Amino acid sequence: MARYAVFGGTGFLGRCIVQKLLAEGHQVRVVARNPEAADIAEGALPVRADVRRPETLAPALAGADGAVNAVSLYLPHGDTTFRAIHVDAAARLAGMTKDAGMTRYVHVSGIGADAASADPFIRSRGEGEAAVRAACPFATIVRPSVMVGTDDAIRTTILGLIRHQPVFPLFGTGKTCLQPVHRADVADAVVSLLKMENPKPLYELGGPETYSYERLVREVARAAGRRVWPVPVPFFVWRILALIGERLPGAPLTRSQVALMRQSNVAAPDLPNLTDLGVSPTDIVADVN
Repeated sequence: MARYAVFGGTGFLGRCIVQKLLAEGHQVRVVARNPEAADIAEGALPVRADVRRPETLAPALAGADGAVNAVSLYLPHGDTTFRAIHVDAAARLAGMTKDAGMTRYVHVSGIGADAASADPFIRSRGEGEAAVRAACPFATIVRPSVMVGTDDAIRTTILGLIRHQPVFPLFGTGKTCLQPVHRADVADAVVSLLKMENPKPLYELGGPETYSYERLVREVARAAGRRVWPVPVPFFVWRILALIGERLPGAPLTRSQVALMRQSNVAAPDLPNLTDLGVSPTDIVADVN
C-alpha cells in the first residue's frame, strides 16, 4: 500500500484517479481548496490546500510516495490566471514534490498544448509542461485527448442538444479530427505511471478511434437513437458566442474551447500511449444513452 496525493482530486478526471487508487488499496489524499464542499470518495483523506499558496502544499505532500497534478483552469478570473495555475503553480508544486523526496509525479496536461499558441489557455499548458520538467526532472506528463465520461464537455453536450432539436451546429465545417478518450482509461494510465519504475517523460492518450467532429456528432446521435442534421457554423460566429458565454453562469462556452476546436486533437503516433501502459482504450460511443 502506497500513499498518494491527488491535487485536483475533486475534478472531472481527479475523482476517477482517486477512485482507482482507493480500489487498489492505496492511501489517497484528495487535495482541494474546499474539500468539505466536494463529494470526496469514501476512504480518501480530504486535505485543504491551494496550489497558489505554497505554504499550504507541504502538509499535503509530507510522507507521500507520489503525487498527481490534475488541476486545471478553463476560465480566468482576477489574479487566478492561466499562467498562475498552469505555469507558476504547476512548477512550484513539481519542485516541492522533488524536494519532498518523491520519485513519482504525474502532471496532467492535454493534447495540443503549445507554448507558441496565440490562445492563452493552450499557450499556458505548453509553458507549464516546460516549467514542470525544469522543476522536477522525473515528472511524467500525460496529454489526454478530449475526455468523455459522465457530465463531460463534449459527448454530454452533443446528447443534450440533439435531444431537444435535430439541427446541430458544427464548429466550422466539422472536419476537425478528434480522438476522444474515456476518463476511466486516462485514470488507469495515471495509476500505472505512479507505480512504474522508469516511465517515459511524455505520453499522449487517445481513444480507440479518430473521428471528424461531424462524424462524432452523427455517431453519438445514432447510438442514442436520434436523428440529427449537422449544420456548419463559421468559427468567427463561435468566437462571438464564446465572448457572451464567458459572462454567463458556468461559462457554457469559452474562447479557448473554440480555439481548441480549430485544431486536431489526436495522439501523436510516435509517442507512448494507452496500450503502452497496458490499458485497452474504451469505445466512447458504445455506452451512449
